[in-house]
Amino acid sequence: MVELTPQSQRRKRTNVPRYSVETIEAMQKHLLGYRDNLRVEVEFGIPIVARTVAELRTLSTWPGQLVLEVHIDLDPRFSVMTVRRPS
Repeated sequence: MVELTPQSQRRKRTNVPRYSVETIEAMQKHLLGYRDNLRVEVEFGIPIVARTVAELRTLSTWPGQLVLEVHIDLDPRFSVMTVRRPS
């Protein structure tokens, strides 16, 4: 059994593509390479309603400085894009 230390957990997290997005145009540019049915999770309190990347692409407004984090799994059912505030 392999135990993850806090340092290795941090390293594992940094392998996730992250995009800092300030405008809707920048968001649409970053979404170009991702499939429409990729699941989207939005952090609580962010005024975005989207369940998939296709729904994110149809947004007409963007609420400012946010971060897109993309986790692509070998099994597409577990892949997810997270929209959150910068930390």
